Amino acid sequence: MSSHIHMLNKCKTLLPVLSHTLHKGQSGRIGVIGGCEEYTGAPYYAAISALRTGADIVYVFCFKSAAPIIKSFSPELIVLPYLDSPNCIEILKPWLEKLHSLVVGPGLGNSSTAQGAVMRIFEHISRESTFNNKRMPIIADAESLNVIKPETFQNYKGCVYLTPNIHELTKLSNRLIGSQTYEPTVTDVQTVINKLRGNYVVVLKGAEDIIVNGRETLVCTEQGSVRRCGGQGDILAGSMGTFAYWASKQTFCASEIDPEILAAYAASALTRLTNKLAFEAKGRNMITTDIVELLPNAFQSLFDN
Repeated sequence: MSSHIHMLNKCKTLLPVLSHTLHKGQSGRIGVIGGCEEYTGAPYYAAISALRTGADIVYVFCFKSAAPIIKSFSPELIVLPYLDSPNCIEILKPWLEKLHSLVVGPGLGNSSTAQGAVMRIFEHISRESTFNNKRMPIIADAESLNVIKPETFQNYKGCVYLTPNIHELTKLSNRLIGSQTYEPTVTDVQTVINKLRGNYVVVLKGAEDIIVNGRETLVCTEQGSVRRCGGQGDILAGSMGTFAYWASKQTFCASEIDPEILAAYAASALTRLTNKLAFEAKGRNMITTDIVELLPNAFQSLFDN
């Protein structure tokens, strides 16, 4: 295992160099798929976290009933109410081609409409003959994990990041390998990823985040918070969307560690430190909006010094 400071220094190699010659979008056009009538906060938290991490533009693809609510949270987000349209795939195709990475699942819900839409989106992306953006990283979170099968992305060239909590990994393990564990270990995460065909990184969220991609295994030991308010996983997924795009731009390996693993580690460390800072400020009264406000502070502490 590499030391935490050593890993953070490696993560810094992912950051794009800022200059006056950059134009809007070059640091990341991120998509978030999620948001239904019942759950509107989660896609907002994921989307605003992608922006706060350093992306330029974030699109939220949600149910029509969720769109006005999500729009009201922030003028920074482009909110598109097409996810529950009968022809959502045809509507979304040109938008998907614009993206640099895609975060799927925050606030998605378990309705047949939501699950069916995500399944069709994954099928479209994984078909090389129909999808031009063939190396776009995908972060599958929350309810989108329910449609992941061993063969879902077996022909896809981009990296797919899975971000389950302990409960979600138990369900995933039961579905993929027919066994479940309520106290997952590194070995359990490795067993799950070995069942998947394709280029995957699995990030198991917990007291320490376990990160596995089939070649390497890391544990992020950045201290987090003992307060577990809802929305912290959405912040991780959104920030990972930005880091995953930056990792996909690496044309050569500047580190002995895979860029995809670095992206996952960077997002994990950022989320955990931000949680810690928010807890230090608000204690048990901390809520997720407190965390979002401190993302720039944590980012600068980890990567800009």
